[in-house]
Order: sequence, then C-alpha cells, then structure tokens
Amino acid sequence: MKRFSLRTLLIATAVLAVLLALPIRRAIVQKRGREWVASQNGHVSFSYKYDASTDQWDHDASLPAPDWLIDTLGIDFFDTVDTVILDNMEVKDLSPITDLQGLRQLAIIIEIDDNLDFTPLAELPNLRHLHLDYTDIDAERLAKLRDLLPNVRVDATNHPPPD
Repeated sequence: MKRFSLRTLLIATAVLAVLLALPIRRAIVQKRGREWVASQNGHVSFSYKYDASTDQWDHDASLPAPDWLIDTLGIDFFDTVDTVILDNMEVKDLSPITDLQGLRQLAIIIEIDDNLDFTPLAELPNLRHLHLDYTDIDAERLAKLRDLLPNVRVDATNHPPPD
C-alpha cells in the first residue's frame, strides 16, 4: 500500500478546492443575476432548453443530472441563463445583468429610463440578440447602441433594422 506525504495531501486538497471553487463561484454569481431579474419581475430561460443546431426551443428538455442533485446544488451549478425578458417594470439599471455571463438573448419589452446606461451589455461575451419593444428609444440612441454592440443584432420595433 502506497503512502502519501502530508505535503502531497495538502497540495491535492488545495488543487481540488480551486477546481471546485470556479463552478461554485459562477453559480453564485449567476444566481445573483437571476435574483435581480426576478426583482424586476422578469423571466429567464436556461441553455439546456435551446438547441443551437436547430435554432429551436425544446421545453420538454431536461438537464443531464438527477433532480435531487439539482435541488441540492441549484440549477445554476448545472446550466447557464440563455435568455432574459424584462417586461414588467421600467428598466432603470442594467449593471446587475453582467452577472449572467452566459446570456445570449435579452428582450426589454417595457419602458426604459431616459438615462439608461446600456454599456454593461458590452460586458456580456455571449450576447447575440437584443430586442427592444415599447421602449420608445429614439433613432440616434439606437444607432449609438448598435455601435456599442457591434456583434449583437439589436432590434427595435419602432425602427427598421439597419441596412
């Protein structure tokens, strides 16, 4: 039987702690972002329900983990938020949304504060689509927003899509 030195066991424990800390931290931060969306009476959808190959949502999809484990650790440990819809309260601050680093789509379907700062959206590396409806955003501000987010399709129902 092989014996390990105390130093080896301490190093192995430290490495294991670091490896576990990364997904736990991501889950805690994402949960904080989901709680902000809930405080705005918004809605979230998770990535496991979206099939990128077909560009379709499968609402019957399930996570590849047992329910008891998801209930114990939380869904944020197993999946990322894909889509957020803010449609119940005037949006005054978007900075908490940066906690949702996996966010791919954001829909704001409600009034926005005239001074709403959209720059936090530039910190979302996976954001691909921003949909604005009932926001009454003017054309100049929309153009600035499209410049701020060059890799994001920004749609506003009160303005035609860019050429």
